[in-house]
Amino acid sequence: MGDVVLVTGSTAIDHTGFYDGSFEDYEEQYPVTAFNASFQLGGMRTSFGGCAPNIAYGLNLLGIKGIPLSSAGRNFRDHYEAHLTSNGIDTRFIFIDDDVAYCASCLMINDEEGNQVIGFYPGPHDPKRQLPSELPIINEVRLANLGPEEPHLTLKQARDLAALGIPMVADPGQVTASFSRKDIRELLELVDALIVNEHELDVLLSNGGLDQQALMAKVPELVVTHSEQGVDVYRDGACTHVSAVPDVEIVEVTGCGDAFRAGYIYGMLNNLGIRERAEIGCVMAAINLACEETQRYRTSIDEVLQTQERVYRIRPEVS
Repeated sequence: MGDVVLVTGSTAIDHTGFYDGSFEDYEEQYPVTAFNASFQLGGMRTSFGGCAPNIAYGLNLLGIKGIPLSSAGRNFRDHYEAHLTSNGIDTRFIFIDDDVAYCASCLMINDEEGNQVIGFYPGPHDPKRQLPSELPIINEVRLANLGPEEPHLTLKQARDLAALGIPMVADPGQVTASFSRKDIRELLELVDALIVNEHELDVLLSNGGLDQQALMAKVPELVVTHSEQGVDVYRDGACTHVSAVPDVEIVEVTGCGDAFRAGYIYGMLNNLGIRERAEIGCVMAAINLACEETQRYRTSIDEVLQTQERVYRIRPEVS
């Protein structure tokens, strides 16, 4: 693993509930008033998550050394640290704030159609946490993924990385709505690519006072994911669409976006074309979807490339 990707973002513990039905059907039968709803869950699970370790986990499976730069609460030491270490992930730069009991936490309820309701607690921001330029491994870093964190911290890290000339992918995720117009415009000027889902793109455009053409004038590459509808990549005035892997059994939707990002970043580091990057991202997302927990799926770059060939070359009608 010679290539290093620095992955910022939260280190979280996910709490997932499962609704045995469809949110859409529920709302049709019981109209939601002022966003109040109550329904019985068919199951619950607690698992390891957070965008920084999730993406690092996927990268490591693909032979890329993903190193999280993150903060955590005291409960990180209970089980999470040992889990990451056992999977070969360098935890030196997950800084534990001993004044805060809990890591970031994501509270999710999923329905049977893959829809989610999410509440996110961002966890501690340890003032002792280092900037990228202060890390002893910074000279090995070829690319950084800026995951969801408070805007001031994301921008501080982006400025630091830009001064070092390290390429960046912006991945604001569930924190997108917290970015002001000024924040958004500065971030877009600093990064080399932006990865968002369609809702996050709408929020960015609205809060940034931009249309998509104006956004594209600021960032060279825009990647927009559309769940089961695949992904659109905008670059050099063109849009490349890649469909999702078909006929995937959806076991768990949590973390599939992070798995996609790991696959896409693999393609970036290996100078693959736009279509190939997105295809590998979609294969990684499909593997994650078929697994019960975000950091429990197993694969290898050989398996991913074989699946890519089977899905997108032997069956080219899906792309």
